[in-house]
Amino acid sequence: MYKTDEELEEIARGFLRKLGLEHQVRPDMMTIISKLKHVDPSFKYRRVPDRDMPDAEASWNSKDTEISMRESVFVAMQRGEPRARMTVAHELSHYRLKHEGHLNRSPVRSAVEVSVRRIVHQESEARRLAPRILAPEHIVPDNASIEDIVSLFGLSQEAAAIRKDEIEAVRRRRRGEKRPLPQSIVDFLKEAKRRGIPIRTDLGDDT
Repeated sequence: MYKTDEELEEIARGFLRKLGLEHQVRPDMMTIISKLKHVDPSFKYRRVPDRDMPDAEASWNSKDTEISMRESVFVAMQRGEPRARMTVAHELSHYRLKHEGHLNRSPVRSAVEVSVRRIVHQESEARRLAPRILAPEHIVPDNASIEDIVSLFGLSQEAAAIRKDEIEAVRRRRRGEKRPLPQSIVDFLKEAKRRGIPIRTDLGDDT
């Protein structure tokens, strides 16, 4: 079943709340893993030599309740590198969402992932939840810039830009506001209005 953005925000917040990290900005990933092992003794993680994991950066195995990650990803995660943090958050998302099977985050999607609807759905869901775990909406400051989100939460520029748009959309809906039109569309409509074409859209120009 498809989960809304609001549902995923609450799932991420509840996950962090369970770990005692609901209001902590940018906890390191090892802290998250350690606290998860404490609250759920069945959860495990494993470091794997890169040569033994050539096709994926990390993976989730529901049968063993275990996350495996390349040694290079583990080291990068410890250094706080954005991609490694996101990779581990992605696998933690599979855990939290109770996804079944052996799933992995790979730079190239496998034929199986593309062809099997369930796996595609689960990977999409994990991709959406992971940045919410790393940068929860409830602690992102109002009017935070992309650079603010990068600095505060350890996301890449690309991930921070997407996260900013997601947070703004959630907050607009909460306030009952509509998404503002792109400036290029506003300029086009204003020019049409100036030429006498009836325009029903509120352009905020009081004319």
